[in-house]
Amino acid sequence: LDDPWSRPRLSPLETLRAARRERKRADDESNEFKKEILQSLEDMNSGVIPKKDPDCAEYLGPPKCNFVAACRLGVGTKPTAGNYSAHQQREYYDRQEAENETDMQHNVLQGEDRNRIERHAKSHLHSFIKSEACVKIMDVPPNASDEQLARTLAEHCPPSKEVPVEVWSDAVRVPLRDGGSMDPYHRTSYAVFASSAAKDAALEGLHKANEEAHRNHHHRGDDRRRRKGDALPRILDLDVDCTDVYGRREVDSDGRGAAPPASGKKKDADAKLPGKRCTAFVSTSLLASSQPVSVLSAAISSRGRISRDKEDATVLAGILDEVREIRGGSRLADLLRLLYPGNELRSVDDEDILDISIAYLRRVHLFSFYNGCTAAENVGNVLSFSHPAGTIHLRLRDADDILAKSAEEKGNGAGGTGVAEDGADAEMAEEKEGEGADAEGETNNVNVAKDMLVTRLNDSIARALEHVKVLAERGPSCLIDEETDAAAQNIDAAEQTARQEWIENHGILDEDGRARCSFHFCRKLFKDKAFLHKHLLKKHSDQLRAECAKCHDGPMMAAWDSDQCRPVPPVLIDCGSKFGLVPSPVTGSDRPAADDPEPALWAEEQERMAEEERRHREREAAARAAEEEERRRREAANAGEKRKSNFVDPDDMVEEKVELSFVEVVAPPPKKKKKKKKWRDWNHDPSPMSPLPMPRSHGSEGWIIRIICEDERS
Repeated sequence: LDDPWSRPRLSPLETLRAARRERKRADDESNEFKKEILQSLEDMNSGVIPKKDPDCAEYLGPPKCNFVAACRLGVGTKPTAGNYSAHQQREYYDRQEAENETDMQHNVLQGEDRNRIERHAKSHLHSFIKSEACVKIMDVPPNASDEQLARTLAEHCPPSKEVPVEVWSDAVRVPLRDGGSMDPYHRTSYAVFASSAAKDAALEGLHKANEEAHRNHHHRGDDRRRRKGDALPRILDLDVDCTDVYGRREVDSDGRGAAPPASGKKKDADAKLPGKRCTAFVSTSLLASSQPVSVLSAAISSRGRISRDKEDATVLAGILDEVREIRGGSRLADLLRLLYPGNELRSVDDEDILDISIAYLRRVHLFSFYNGCTAAENVGNVLSFSHPAGTIHLRLRDADDILAKSAEEKGNGAGGTGVAEDGADAEMAEEKEGEGADAEGETNNVNVAKDMLVTRLNDSIARALEHVKVLAERGPSCLIDEETDAAAQNIDAAEQTARQEWIENHGILDEDGRARCSFHFCRKLFKDKAFLHKHLLKKHSDQLRAECAKCHDGPMMAAWDSDQCRPVPPVLIDCGSKFGLVPSPVTGSDRPAADDPEPALWAEEQERMAEEERRHREREAAARAAEEEERRRREAANAGEKRKSNFVDPDDMVEEKVELSFVEVVAPPPKKKKKKKKWRDWNHDPSPMSPLPMPRSHGSEGWIIRIICEDERS
């Protein structure tokens, strides 16, 4: 329960302190928002011509300044499947290691994809992300606090540079199921510096510490120092001192500094907390390069929604500014009047006002307008993309033309071949077409899907408006809710009382007015009581933190007992050879239990098998119907061809009647005999080309034949 991530979850006072810290961040971010507007207006007055985004619609016209141009969201394009794979996007977002800009574009935004944060919507980035003054710290263990991370980074900063201003962490990963790329209960933190130069100096100091540690742990001659001009490694090790910040040890037996019984020679060792160290990993890549960008559907991007969405966004921002006490002059209404003074605001296009309002809601109030209309608890959840506000949503360019073209194709009876609005509509259309449904039913289903997207956004906006109205009724003084605020005030009062009592109980006043530290391992003497108080707060602050932490124990245990979904690992339940070990979350407050998932798994398996069987039968029926239709088509085509021509197929069987008569039978003529050739006696009748007779040689069995040409004989 003493881990830093669990105390804001269970302790009302820590929850209240986190809310106050978030309010301060929102106020600072609104001031940075105002500074960017003033700088952009100053550049415009000095003669800088604002650049219009080439992907922006023509009806908007040129922006007033570069800040307005960087706020416009109606520049989204639907990338092709080869350029912007959804599988590649999920693979990149799930990867915990840092990647530079080139790797990000290679893995996610390849080819001709134009929906990159380098091209659009830069004004929607937080000020410290845009100025490159933030670093990402990955794989932070649960026993390391944000203050310890900031203190460790400050040790690597040069004396002339600023230390980290803030450290923000996202929610820890509670292992509700198996798998996951991050260790259980680990988190990702983000350290914000005053400037980009201060961040670079801290990274340089951290890299030198890594090189020194590498030389000490390896061979002395192995020198891997970075040469001048070389880039920093993508990942640097951060050795963090994560000693227990609350120091729950029995070193104060009576509450007045006395030694515990039978301490013996260990009293000097008991004076200090046992040291603990851990290693986190710092990414040197720019966070802006990994900013996810999504393109909305045509129905939500339609220009017919702009005016209504503009009114809702400005109302939400105005109420949140009132509730969170944003300083005057930095609220959205003041910034719009600063950007468009006088009557100029009335002539501005509603789309520009909407985009500026959405950028303000995201940066100041961590509010996602197009995805759920909810606000994140802290900026760490936004930077880690665990909240919808972490994604910047672009509206689809020329959405009205796409909708008109789709409606025209469907109205002309295109048979379901119209342009689908998004991937879900296309898949639905293909599935219906495979099932043999008619075009009318398919078009109705696609329209229903589009209506659901619009209806879902409208419902989310309506719920958000109701929620902020409830916050407005509570007033700015209520940070969480009345019950939590009251409990936090009680704990705060108990802490103040415990602090005063602890200081009084650990000081001994002598007769001459001098004060002595009562801890058995210290016993230092001071001039008066004021110096003793400074000594106690400086040298023995760990014991004071442990004493104040006891004030949270009761409310934290009560919150733990009443928590229905506790952040504990799931229970592995054996569900047989079919499913194996299946994790089941522990739920319940009075009697925590883990439900047996096997019946639900078998029900899902039966539904899956039934669905597969149904699809198999439908595919077979569709195949048989298609085969029968093809056969009928071929028969009809063949019949038509036969009627059009006198073509006779020799393979066709024709029945003919044949009469046989044996009255007059003509006998065939006898065969002619072949004449035998007569052999000539060459010895008595030689011809010009015949061989001459040769005398038979005694003792030989053959003839000697001489061939004489005509010329030689003549």
